[in-house]
Amino acid sequence: MTGRRAVAVVAAIAGLVAAVPSAAAQHGHGAPEPPSAAPVPVDVGFDAFAPAHVDALVGATVRWTNVSVRPHTVTAQDGSWDSGRIGVDGVYARRFDAVGSVPYLCTLHPGMRGEVSVHDVLLDAPSDHAAPGRPFPLRGRAALPAGTEVAIEADAGDGFAAVAEATVAADGTFGADVVPETTARWRAVAGSGPSPAVLLPVVDREVALARRGHALTAVVSPPAPGMTVVLQLRLRERFGWWPVRRARLDDRSRARFVLRRRGGHVPARVLLTLGDGATELARSRTLHVGG
Repeated sequence: MTGRRAVAVVAAIAGLVAAVPSAAAQHGHGAPEPPSAAPVPVDVGFDAFAPAHVDALVGATVRWTNVSVRPHTVTAQDGSWDSGRIGVDGVYARRFDAVGSVPYLCTLHPGMRGEVSVHDVLLDAPSDHAAPGRPFPLRGRAALPAGTEVAIEADAGDGFAAVAEATVAADGTFGADVVPETTARWRAVAGSGPSPAVLLPVVDREVALARRGHALTAVVSPPAPGMTVVLQLRLRERFGWWPVRRARLDDRSRARFVLRRRGGHVPARVLLTLGDGATELARSRTLHVGG
């Protein structure tokens, strides 16, 4: 390659590089990288964003993927940024570097709306329930300098109150062991304000289960009239436990399920849950029904 040609090639490559904006130029700069580098995923469906609301740390990237059969846009409601048309299987990503709520919509289908809420601190939702009076670990992430103090607060119905303290580690994580007495909402407070609250269920009741013929009777103690119980069966075709009935406890804190099932016996159990029928508060022993 001649010297003149080599210079031309290098100049062309430099021009191409300059034409591609950096991530900082596209999404802003100056915010620290959040503890988790994985983007926050959002599916762009046929007529809705899923989930429509996401919480993210300062400096995190939200990634929208068009999983529908028609094009969409992801456009800030105030017009400050716009993805342009996103085709089928197309992707748009944007980094958020300032605390606050950012509403957005699809300009092609204005009924599709979503929101990104950006925080300095996030408390991880517990993956299990706690027992009353026993230590339980709460963990979270922060886009704050190492050594920053984080207050852990709980609300069991009378408002939030400080319960514990934690310190942001070098990797941006923090944690504290708390001793809950009842089901409550928990949040972390640091930087510009509190994190979104997460629910920590505390199992403080027992579920007794008895079988007589085709009937299963569940009794919850201490009494909890009006609360929700769910009958589950362990079904091979469902690859595990599957809810088949839901009921509310009567005035005697009882619920009765009649189950006529042909075929072999299957394991059955009853869960005491929150009103959503999914958040477990207590679990009965397992009995076999059917046959």
